[in-house]
Formats: sequence, C-alpha cells, structure tokens
Amino acid sequence: MGHLADDPLPEGLYSPSQAAIVTYARKSTRLEPIDDETYGALARHFTPQQTIDICLTVGLSNMINRFHATFRTDLDAATTAEAERGDVIVGSCPIPRPKPPR
Repeated sequence: MGHLADDPLPEGLYSPSQAAIVTYARKSTRLEPIDDETYGALARHFTPQQTIDICLTVGLSNMINRFHATFRTDLDAATTAEAERGDVIVGSCPIPRPKPPR
C-alpha cells in the first residue's frame, strides 16, 4: 500500500502481474484512457475472464469509494482501528484518509 502512489512503480516491489493490476487500477481510478500497453500487460498475465473480473472489481471499488466520499460515510470504530493498526505496521499510507465531517 505504501507505494501505490509512486510513479513509476518501484522496480522489483511488485510482480509483473501485480504491477499490471496496479497500473490498470490507477489509470482507471484517475479516469485516464486504458491504452494498448496497459491492456496488453493485463492480457499477458490474465485470461480474458480474469481481466474482466479485475476491471469489474476496480470499477465497483471506485463507485463505492465515490459514494462514500460524496456522503462522507463514517467509519466504524473497528475499521478505524484496523486502518490505524496497518499504519503502525507499514508506516503511513500515501492515500489520504477522509477527514470526518465537522
């Protein structure tokens, strides 16, 4: 998680298949065009069905995240505690956590 915002991705940190997913997910999330290179990286590592599953998972996650960002959905105490525990284990996440409503 600590390197998801790195551009380019650090060499050797992700396997080639993981890097293909991260690159696709970042472009999709940023509403950037999915070019032949990005699609080709997915196609080299995954079957067409797996690629569809990856695209659906990323798209659904983005939809849910945008919904929660719009309505500033509160996190329950258990989810907040797990996120904070993860920060202690890996350091702070480069993706900012939403600020609670005022």
